[in-house]
Amino acid sequence: MDGGRNGVDLKYIDDNADSYSNIFDNSITKVNDEDKQRLIASLKKISEGEDIESCIDTDEMLRYIACNVFLVNLDSYLSSNCHNYILTEDNGKLSMLPWDYNLSFGSYQMENANDAVNYAIDTVLNNVSAEERPLISKLLEKDEYRQKYHEYLNEIVEKYIQSGVFEDKVNEITELIDEYVKNDTTSFDGYEAFKEGVETLRLFVKLRAESVSGQLDGSIPSTSEEQKGSDKLTDASAVDMKKLGTMNMGAGNNQGAPDAREKT
Repeated sequence: MDGGRNGVDLKYIDDNADSYSNIFDNSITKVNDEDKQRLIASLKKISEGEDIESCIDTDEMLRYIACNVFLVNLDSYLSSNCHNYILTEDNGKLSMLPWDYNLSFGSYQMENANDAVNYAIDTVLNNVSAEERPLISKLLEKDEYRQKYHEYLNEIVEKYIQSGVFEDKVNEITELIDEYVKNDTTSFDGYEAFKEGVETLRLFVKLRAESVSGQLDGSIPSTSEEQKGSDKLTDASAVDMKKLGTMNMGAGNNQGAPDAREKT
């Protein structure tokens, strides 16, 4: 839903459309009574864990989850704000169109680089309970969907990181904007900060891929509880998170500390 503070958790409340004003008042398309009842019926089915495939576009949602978890994008439905998405509905099937990824790579609600790089793939939610995020929790409580989610994480690692696709894209974009950044007299941080940021991004993603791969094969713990005190985590001490960019609620804040996370 919207990019402000009024996020929508998509929990079933009751059968009264007025109880979902935070959804319907923010609709970007025309909504009639039939549309409202169809959406409410889907939320109710999801809350009960019934016939999930009839009310969630499971493949799209699993891709959404895998992408956000790999990128450690917590300014999203995965955490306390539960925003930065557009809810879509087609014949009762719900999915999400994501947007606003500027606080990816652990730059929001993460304590430090090690927490961000090793964000546990099987503790998907940050600082919220499973009951508060039904579109994720009701999917991942089923083994078949959790397995598919893991497959999509592995696809990101192999197809986009280990293959060099990500590195090539970083090189392409860096070359495209380099001269503009160098000659930008309005920059707050300057050209050197830009170059440091690019190199930090490369390192973060490389280490994130190593951690996710290890979590998938079992050599690294895959839940936040199991990761506490573990000596098997990927070492991210070389990553300076501030070089990836910060904001007043970004890296180093105390929101959403790892011990507040819940396994889903």
